[in-house]
Amino acid sequence: MKRRRPLDLLGWLQRLHLVPHRMRQRTEAEDLLKQLYDLEKAKGRTPRRLTSKDLGLSPDTLECLQSELEREGFIEPRSLELTESGRHRALELTRAHRLYEMYLAEHSGYSPEDWHRLAHSEEHKLSEQEHERIALLLGNPLYDPHGDPIPTNQGAEASLPHSLSIEELSVGQWYHVLHIEDDEPESYLPLVGVGLTRDSVFRLDRLESARSQLFYEGEEIELPTFSLTALSLRPALSEEVELGHLEQIQRLVRLEEGEVAEVVGLSPSCRGPMRRRLMDLGFVRGSSISIDMRSPLGNPTAYIVRGAVIALREDQARYILIQRPTHDRSAE
Repeated sequence: MKRRRPLDLLGWLQRLHLVPHRMRQRTEAEDLLKQLYDLEKAKGRTPRRLTSKDLGLSPDTLECLQSELEREGFIEPRSLELTESGRHRALELTRAHRLYEMYLAEHSGYSPEDWHRLAHSEEHKLSEQEHERIALLLGNPLYDPHGDPIPTNQGAEASLPHSLSIEELSVGQWYHVLHIEDDEPESYLPLVGVGLTRDSVFRLDRLESARSQLFYEGEEIELPTFSLTALSLRPALSEEVELGHLEQIQRLVRLEEGEVAEVVGLSPSCRGPMRRRLMDLGFVRGSSISIDMRSPLGNPTAYIVRGAVIALREDQARYILIQRPTHDRSAE
């Protein structure tokens, strides 16, 4: 009888969908483990009478995943109570996810809409040694790009600051974003779509049950009110508003031909390679800027900054915040 080579055996298993199923089941089991860990942190211990409905799973799926976690030694037998090994693995997964999101924000060209999905895929694959290499590359950050604390390899993590509830918000007040929840796409995507992120500062101009309006980076922005529940906020300090020129700033795309403006800074939503590139090109606080010429279709536009002509697409120019001077420098 001819002996089957290992590669042939692997191909046979893949054709029968055994390998993908096993990997998917392990991923789903570890997702449940993180869910149990979060419940334990919130309640002080894992609730004893959790049902499949509480966890958003079918009874059969819960039984299957529970067996997987028991087999790994992550939960107590015939229970959803975490073992010390289970807590360690849940913490390891949380650290991997948040570190990888930070890596994507600072060292990739992926958009915020992709960070959670990609980090969720990688968190189940990364080893602890790889966690440490990423942490060292990033300078051991305390928070991920959304403001979630990143646990250390010893399990310590910074606390989330107190946040205002939506009932405590006041129209006309400026607010500083401390954290943005990315687990619910319905509320998260509208926020990142208009450039809101951790460390954004906006003014609340209207608060109604269905739709609300913010003043952010020189623009009036309307959003579904429920999306504001994804934001952790504190009142902005008066010096933050004054030093940031938040009443006067606009995005560079609002600059008209013949006008001269001054760069105030870059939007907090501009991160990683794009932020470094724009700063290297001279788009730093205090630089004078004007339009040299627009392309026939209006995009890109060539700008004069620090004596150089630099062409930017509209999606790049939106990151650059400017302030028009009180007098026309072009007349000097």
